[in-house]
Amino acid sequence: MQKKVYFNLFVFSFVIMGLEMTASRFVAPTFGNTVYTWGIVISIFLIGSSVGYTIGGFVADRNSNKTILLSLNLIGILLVTLIPTIKDITFPYLSPLPNEVGTTLGVTVLYLFPNLIFSIIVTVLMKVGLSDNTTGRVIGNLHTFSAVGSVLGTIVTTFWLIPVGNINTVIGILALMVFISSLFFYETKTRLEIILVVIPALFILLLFLDSKNEPVGEILYQDTSLYHEIVVYQTEYFDGKKGPFRYMNFGDDDTIQGLMEINYPDRLSLDYSKSIWEISETFRPDSQNVFMIGHGIGTLTQKFEKNGKKVKVAEIDKQVLEVSREYFGYEGDSVEIGDGRRILSKQLNKFDVMVLDAYNNTEQIPFHLISKEFFTLTSDKLDENGLLLVNAIGKTKGDELIKSMNSTLKSVYPYVSVYSFEDKKGIQNLTFVASKSKFDKNKIKQQKLFQIGEGEIILDENTKLRNVN
Repeated sequence: MQKKVYFNLFVFSFVIMGLEMTASRFVAPTFGNTVYTWGIVISIFLIGSSVGYTIGGFVADRNSNKTILLSLNLIGILLVTLIPTIKDITFPYLSPLPNEVGTTLGVTVLYLFPNLIFSIIVTVLMKVGLSDNTTGRVIGNLHTFSAVGSVLGTIVTTFWLIPVGNINTVIGILALMVFISSLFFYETKTRLEIILVVIPALFILLLFLDSKNEPVGEILYQDTSLYHEIVVYQTEYFDGKKGPFRYMNFGDDDTIQGLMEINYPDRLSLDYSKSIWEISETFRPDSQNVFMIGHGIGTLTQKFEKNGKKVKVAEIDKQVLEVSREYFGYEGDSVEIGDGRRILSKQLNKFDVMVLDAYNNTEQIPFHLISKEFFTLTSDKLDENGLLLVNAIGKTKGDELIKSMNSTLKSVYPYVSVYSFEDKKGIQNLTFVASKSKFDKNKIKQQKLFQIGEGEIILDENTKLRNVN
């Protein structure tokens, strides 16, 4: 019995932490992947565990532990297998809410009750493990197996399960682990106990079948990497224009990470990429050395390459590069995988043009790529007439992030302007242009020039904005 208790403690601790790690794929596409998101995720899991441990103490003192545990296993497995369905049903209603409210409710409906149920089971298992031989050594072993399960649940889910499998498959694997551990722990005899074992198996099977039958039609590719849920679509029409078109997003339909018109693969199709190209060619037509953060589907990278520029591109996600090659025809070798700031800091030569395009969705941009310290680094790596071009998404008026980016850039660069093809009240793509040398800001004819208000300067150690990650 003791070995069975150890094994089950390990499995349940593994699964609890594994579930917590899946939040990066279920929650981030809608609410972002910021420090606030993870603060809410961790808090909800701690609340669920605390309540579960308390209830588990009362359950553990009852005599009918076996039937109760089987019932809790059934409920827990069902709740886990329903996570993708609950997400699809509830998140469209939660997304319009303020970010912290939506995130809290989203994490709660997905994870609170499975975590609570499994925490009850962990407490009961502890009681069973202590019932025969309550010694310090036994107590230590019980906690050790639980801790090792938590550590491996975090590591295996983060570095193996999520990167190599569809997120629904990951959920299915975690539910299957609980199911297998219940078979190992219980000797089923009564009809009720057999039913309590068979029902979860059916739900797990449906989850695996569902994950293997992703919608096809316009979806050419869908997978989960270490950093993103990557989806590639093909459509005959885009934004009222006849195609065919192919585009990529990171699980958020509001943000297109790159768009290619299949019949004209070298054409820049999105306004922000047209903006960056026009500005760079207007102010620095003689540029030779270009540094970019954010590769996307590779159209802008390839545009610089085919125009004779020496390009260095930092892309955090290796799978994004692979998708750009397989589905968007990128053939160059300018991309280095890694964090853009870290890669830039190691560059020995100066650049004529730098391009920052690192948005995960319409609201989330890595804070360490828009801080004063980072912009100081870009200034050090640019020549005297060099340009820093930043793709930003926001409003031209009343947007705290845009105002803060404007002030932060001005704290480093003496000359800063903001352009866009559009002039609308809602969010839009804006191109920040910063330089150490004066440029004729009215020389850009195809785009509008905007005056942006002042905001708080963003620092590495003091970033109060909520929509950065």
